[in-house]
Amino acid sequence: MRLNNDVLQRLDAVEFPSPPVVVSRLSQLLSHERTTAEEISAALELDATMAVRVLRLANSVVLGGGGNVSNVQEAVLRVGVETVRDIVFALSMVGSLRPVNFEYRPFWRHSLAVAHTARLLQDRLPAGVPAMPEAYTAGLLHDIGMLVFDRALGSQYKKMLARARTDRQQLHRVEAALLGLDHAEAGARMLTAWDMPERLIDAARWHHDPEKGTSPIARLVYLADLVCNNLGFHHGTGYLPRNYADPNWAQLGLEVTAFPQIAVDVRRGIEQVERVLAAA
Repeated sequence: MRLNNDVLQRLDAVEFPSPPVVVSRLSQLLSHERTTAEEISAALELDATMAVRVLRLANSVVLGGGGNVSNVQEAVLRVGVETVRDIVFALSMVGSLRPVNFEYRPFWRHSLAVAHTARLLQDRLPAGVPAMPEAYTAGLLHDIGMLVFDRALGSQYKKMLARARTDRQQLHRVEAALLGLDHAEAGARMLTAWDMPERLIDAARWHHDPEKGTSPIARLVYLADLVCNNLGFHHGTGYLPRNYADPNWAQLGLEVTAFPQIAVDVRRGIEQVERVLAAA
């Protein structure tokens, strides 16, 4: 696509907030083979209020309201390192980044649903496919470029969203036609500025064109996005793909015939998504 220099200048001029310090620290831990309870506890010491919210959510969401977790290390032991880490990421990002020109809840509901689905798909990957510990975070951040456009373009972007909804077109195609770049590229630029891990940047940049990605994480997020859109958990434009058949299932060693059970698991997880939204 031909880049619009004026749009690039406006993107570069956006005074976007720095990522929460907890997110920056946890993103560094994603590259570790094994994150410990002590490391997560140390990260949460940077934000005492966040620690309280994480414990409350761990008790109510993961333990069904019947738990009595009183500290982060105990939460990790009860529900797992990855779950606690993902809760921290979700609460931090949802609480700090709010759109202005489009609805808050559908956007983050979709992002959280894609994150949840990416983790479900990660758990289904066959032996031999490299582990993707950043699956949830990549899903959570895949559409962050929409927030960049929201700040850079203001009401102009609101009109693009309305056009995609009215014409029932994929948003990234409307953006590319009008701006010369889409929210996937804008998001990748933002994550690069935040010094996020390369695989998160790759997933954001190529979640609509996973064959161009440099790691399997782009395919995983692409499929998670496809599943959620197919089930109606979209970011507000209302685009629904006609079916879920796609060659990227086979590329990751997954069976497209598993879609019905995956759909059941995704729907079950929406309650947790809603609780994270409510707690943020």
